[in-house]
Amino acid sequence: MTEAATQPQTHGELGPAMRALPNDRWREFVWHYVTNPGHGAGAKAYRACGLGQNSTPTKQAKEAYRLCQDDRIVAAISEVTRKVLRVAQPEAVKAAKEILRDPAHPAHGKLVVALLDRTDPIVTRHDMQVVHRIVDPDQEALEELKALRKLGTPCEKLLEIYGPNGLDRIEALEAAELAQRAAKAKVIDAVAVEVELLPTPQDEPDPEMLGDDL
Repeated sequence: MTEAATQPQTHGELGPAMRALPNDRWREFVWHYVTNPGHGAGAKAYRACGLGQNSTPTKQAKEAYRLCQDDRIVAAISEVTRKVLRVAQPEAVKAAKEILRDPAHPAHGKLVVALLDRTDPIVTRHDMQVVHRIVDPDQEALEELKALRKLGTPCEKLLEIYGPNGLDRIEALEAAELAQRAAKAKVIDAVAVEVELLPTPQDEPDPEMLGDDL
């Protein structure tokens, strides 16, 4: 192996994941693995970085697979992949422009909508109304007691739920409520008074008007 082959290639400023790798051969492996994907990429990257030169392709593939299970290699591959994708953005823009200029392209409509959505997104507003309900604890307990009684809950179970003092208090509230309803619903008997209507007295005739009939 020549001296030039053993020297690490310079790929610009390395990110933290690449710098964290223990040696330059591992960095070379990551670079070749990311930039030359496809079938057998692991074995090819393994050979390209100078590892396993005297090994068989099968063994090189196994060693490359084992190397790719290292968390440091995984982090470095992800880091370099993001850089490569960002560098490829101009090519993506060029391809998008070609599709936009071709109305007959199957992806033309979807691309138009996607670009508009990203450059001038539609703002959706959601109006929410929050209703605060103040609950009277006594009234809530009273309603719960009514529901339990409708379900046929025995007295022993009610005592278990509320306790003797609690049940007495709620039953007192229940009695007060029933009394209040009874008072509102009470019909007041009206006393009928019989009034005798006296005839209206007639005016006595003027004697001068009667003449000689008197």
